[in-house]
Amino acid sequence: MALTFSTNLRTFIADYGSWTHAFNNGIIEIYSGAQPSTTTADLAPTGNLLCTLTKASGARTSEVLAFGTVTLNTGASGSVDTLTVNGFEIMGSSTPFNTSLTQTAADIAAKCDRNPMNLLFDVSYAGAVITIKALPGLGAAANGWVVASTATTITKTDANLASGVTAINGLSMDISVAGVIQKNPVEVWSGVVTGAGTQTAGWFRFKGSLADDNTLDSTLQKWIRMDGTISTTGANMNMSSTSLVNGVTQTLNTFAFTVPAV
Repeated sequence: MALTFSTNLRTFIADYGSWTHAFNNGIIEIYSGAQPSTTTADLAPTGNLLCTLTKASGARTSEVLAFGTVTLNTGASGSVDTLTVNGFEIMGSSTPFNTSLTQTAADIAAKCDRNPMNLLFDVSYAGAVITIKALPGLGAAANGWVVASTATTITKTDANLASGVTAINGLSMDISVAGVIQKNPVEVWSGVVTGAGTQTAGWFRFKGSLADDNTLDSTLQKWIRMDGTISTTGANMNMSSTSLVNGVTQTLNTFAFTVPAV
């Protein structure tokens, strides 16, 4: 099988960031058996989890994205005129009231996400609540960033960004060269093998910085995942031996992902 990618990974690359940003602070999990699918990494993992690679085998803390909100409270006309985070305008221009507060919130979220100057936030809505979520990599650094909006006729309530957690002991990438992304050369990517006795590695899943719940992700499309094969030769990940022994530390010495030219 070839590398397969989750829907959210492809969306993230298309809309928000780079391959490097997608996988920074992530982990690699090694499983027994065969890759779940030849076409997508949205599926739940199959086989036994044999090893999780982190920075120097350290306990990994997943990233939690900071978020803030703008709640549209009342109004049947007017507009939301500005929407800033830490003084930076993310909406780009005034958004007029449209049919209902829920539809107006939808219009604002779409305008923020389409704004080419909004490079740090994913904006969504539920009812009349607009949620501004920091993109992966910011972690706790975005906590306390001030959400401030102005409006005409419409009343609203702003809530600053909060609840972000910075990832610890995730894997990080080096600067890419000629379209090739490699591991940070100063890091050791390793993990201790779990499970009884000796088992055979068959495939891996590279996950992003957030805490992936390992469920089927065809509907919400939340998780950044890349799946690939493992063998001694000719696979996406080549190992000197695919026999992993319980309690032994497994180290990935090199990692290189090439963004294809065609």
